Amino acid sequence: MSKLKPWEILNSEIVFHNKWVTIQRDTVKLPNDSILDDYFVNVRPEVAIALPVTKDGKAIMVKQYKHGGKEILMEFPGGVFDAASESPMEGALREMREETGFHSDEMVYLGKVYDDPTKDTNSIHFFLAKNAYKKQEPEPDLTENIEVMEVEFDEIPAMIRENKIRVCGAIAIYTMAAMHLNK
Repeated sequence: MSKLKPWEILNSEIVFHNKWVTIQRDTVKLPNDSILDDYFVNVRPEVAIALPVTKDGKAIMVKQYKHGGKEILMEFPGGVFDAASESPMEGALREMREETGFHSDEMVYLGKVYDDPTKDTNSIHFFLAKNAYKKQEPEPDLTENIEVMEVEFDEIPAMIRENKIRVCGAIAIYTMAAMHLNK
């Protein structure tokens, strides 16, 4: 049995909030009874990512500019969802539709991961979208300028090795999907 204990939250307050970011300041008691009165976390909404794979083995990816990294990067369709009004699967389907125009009637939940649990409050839900098909034209939001790409699923490991795919969520979902598909 583990002797590890979570931190005890003594106080929590939002110190900054706008439509892009919410910062929370926590006062916490550590397991050794020390008190930290200024531990800051990013309060972030839940995220859902889909890895769409077509009947002929093509993975549907998106290429878009990511301002935090200041680069155009390749990843799989996904984004935030409101957990109070939308399930993770509904969020994944909506993001896939908006960013790529693709849909799937065979969504497989691969699991939940954390991007940065030291400072971020949210988790990321991964879905494999089997037998994905083009249903409509993409409907990206105001901040998105997206190029949709079809990539052979079996070529993705080489793209990761060659540093063509370098978004950690994309690498993680590919790994989980490949394990699910026994590849």
